[in-house]
Amino acid sequence: MEIVNFEDHENVGDYLLEITQGGANIVIDAVGMDGKMTPLEFLASGLKLHGGAMGAIVIASQAVRKGGTIQVTGVYGGRYNAFPLGDLFQRNIDVKMGQAPVIPYMPFLYNMINNGKIDPSDIITHVLPLDQAKHGYEVFDTRTDDCIKVILKP
Repeated sequence: MEIVNFEDHENVGDYLLEITQGGANIVIDAVGMDGKMTPLEFLASGLKLHGGAMGAIVIASQAVRKGGTIQVTGVYGGRYNAFPLGDLFQRNIDVKMGQAPVIPYMPFLYNMINNGKIDPSDIITHVLPLDQAKHGYEVFDTRTDDCIKVILKP
């Protein structure tokens, strides 16, 4: 697995297409509308003409191989101008999406954590008491203080 910082490349989709030698079989968009917005997206969102950032889905559409699959787990809202539907159609791309059914997975994931099969501490950057929930949400929402995941303890 390789981690790619989109800010390090002029066109991340093309870069991913190149390093995977024709595209990935499956690309997961876990970012959704909360990605970095272009100035035009920012303006359109402010005018309620656009639902948020589209960078993640555009990169996914560029990085997936012909006949591949894009799994959209990131949340999108509202309507989007310039959605790459034609690109996806021409390349016969499957797009699977929907809200994640997290409640049924929780017992399975808790067992994996308890049995040491996965360690979620890599993404936990803040552990706060419950009375600091407002602060925890603010640093998570604004992505300040290098926040990835906040855990609240009663």
